[in-house]
Amino acid sequence: MKTYSHEEMAVPGKFIRNLSILILILIVLCSCTSNQQSFRFVFMTDIHLQPELYADQGFQTAIQRVNELKPDFVLTGGDLIMDALGQSFERSWGLYDLYLKLIRNFNMPVYNTMGNHEVFGLYPESGVNPDNPEYGKAMYKHRMNYQQTYYAFDHKGWHFIVLDAIGFKPNRRYFGYVDENQLNWLEQDLSRVDKSTPIAVSLHIPLTSVYAQMADSSTAALDSAAVVVNAKQVLEKFADHNLRLVLQGHLHVVEEIIFRDTHYITGGAVSAAWWTGPRDGFEEGFLVIDTRGSNFTWRYEDYGWTAKTGN
Repeated sequence: MKTYSHEEMAVPGKFIRNLSILILILIVLCSCTSNQQSFRFVFMTDIHLQPELYADQGFQTAIQRVNELKPDFVLTGGDLIMDALGQSFERSWGLYDLYLKLIRNFNMPVYNTMGNHEVFGLYPESGVNPDNPEYGKAMYKHRMNYQQTYYAFDHKGWHFIVLDAIGFKPNRRYFGYVDENQLNWLEQDLSRVDKSTPIAVSLHIPLTSVYAQMADSSTAALDSAAVVVNAKQVLEKFADHNLRLVLQGHLHVVEEIIFRDTHYITGGAVSAAWWTGPRDGFEEGFLVIDTRGSNFTWRYEDYGWTAKTGN
């Protein structure tokens, strides 16, 4: 019978130890990967719901597609209804009725963001007096059952912040602005969030955009109705935090700007060009975001609607 020296016996023993260590490392790595939570959510902005142009049917088609995709929740980006800025009480109230009726068809929770078109009676041509109890943002809060037009929530390791980016000018017009009370609230909210926690922000009017440069000229600028004028002040609040994603609406186009580790994504429009067809080549659609840990991927989902004419 063959006998083995100590040196010969040590070779397979060393191999087995090394193999065991490798297996242990792989188990730890797999365990870390499996512990990273993943989820899907949908960002739907600029729905502009109305009974005209078959918009209710279009929105229902979008809802059906979302239900097929089975996200954990839906986050809307504002301009939920066609318009309350320059409309009567009856028209505005009826549009909210229609929106609240249709979102009951979602199979998952819906978190709403305020857009400029949710503001009731701001334009003087609406005939609404500012002393009306539903004036301004009051109707939105009333109908959505919100205490404030901004709030935050957590989901599977992410922190979501919904901001109200609608300011009012003295001449009863809107502009992009996050007010001081909200900035103070934001600072307090972030003080309770771990600095490593991935954060997503939703607001209607963009913090930043290159739309004017792409549509007009390289030196063109967006005006105060198209971008948040104090965006720098807002972003400074996130200086020591893991702001991964800013979801924006208002412009009805799809764009992504990446600066440092933050992705600023303008989410197209469910209504495209206000239910009359594509807007600058962008079809009716919404964003689908899939997260894994603090990372994410996204796509713009064309839900298959074709604009129709008539009422």
